[in-house]
Amino acid sequence: MLARCFGLFGFVAYLLLTGASPASAHVTDSVGYSTVRQDGQRVVYQLSLEYDILAKAVDLGPQAPARENLSRYLGERVVVSLDGVACEFGLKDWASSTRDQTTYADLGLVFTCPGSSGAYRLQYRVFAADEAVVDEHKNIMEYSFGPHHGRTVFDRGRPDFTVGESTLLGSSVQFGVLGVEHILFGLDHVLFVAVLMLGAARLRDLLQVISMFTVAHSVTLIATLVGGIDVPAVVVEPLIALSIAFVAVENILGPTNRRLPVVFGFGLIHGLGFAGSLQITDEVSWDLVASLLSFNLGIEAGQALLLAAVFPLLLLLRRSRHEVAVTRVVGAGIAATGLVWFAERLLFT
Repeated sequence: MLARCFGLFGFVAYLLLTGASPASAHVTDSVGYSTVRQDGQRVVYQLSLEYDILAKAVDLGPQAPARENLSRYLGERVVVSLDGVACEFGLKDWASSTRDQTTYADLGLVFTCPGSSGAYRLQYRVFAADEAVVDEHKNIMEYSFGPHHGRTVFDRGRPDFTVGESTLLGSSVQFGVLGVEHILFGLDHVLFVAVLMLGAARLRDLLQVISMFTVAHSVTLIATLVGGIDVPAVVVEPLIALSIAFVAVENILGPTNRRLPVVFGFGLIHGLGFAGSLQITDEVSWDLVASLLSFNLGIEAGQALLLAAVFPLLLLLRRSRHEVAVTRVVGAGIAATGLVWFAERLLFT
């Protein structure tokens, strides 16, 4: 029985380590960002998409053909209508930027509508399943249409949005799911939680470090998005990778009495990373607070799922004479992965 558990534990560790490509610790589905606002009869639509994925869907060769190809592609997949009448689409400009170690195409879209009041409907079908350029795609949108403002998430299951019909509950559920996905599919955060579990000798110790991590990342997540703290990804991302390696090495060297302060410090850094994934820029409101709290609760739910899946295996491992050897091997592998990510992010960002 124990041998089978060790085999399963080793297999899980193998998946984590080999699936955590140094090129990108985040293997979550493609995420885009939109800021949409009404300006009289115009709707100004700022859209950011991952450049490499966009290049798979659209020929981004020489400047003139690329602009024509982009205009055709986006005009068919991003639609704004007013009272059932499609607004006239135009591609104003496009440039590139970097966030979370990823290059994005920043696209300025303008829609000219037949009026300035009525029922606005937005349709978003970028990177659809039949294009086969990415397994899943989401777009986090902030919007402002007269008295209606807030945020929502487009995905393949929810490609349409009518302004004024969104509910606080519906938006909160969307951001909660987004939080679960972010922690479960962001391998750097998964590995950090994994090394915290490896270093916990008892359930009490585990609950202490996880609680400390939760408090810390919640502080910086809220402070960043509500308080306007801005730490660039070029600083945050290497430190997240370093946190993984540091705690993994500390596990190998043996327990220390500084684990909780260390976890709190690194938790603050991970919170900055969580905040960067949302890219929220609008002013503080109850809608914003609800979205942030839901996203954070989603992160906690994702952590709970990780604990439920992995910690029972660790408990079985603790009862074996192979405990030290297995935890050191797995810890060394995680430490090496974190160091590779740290060097890559430090040198190539």
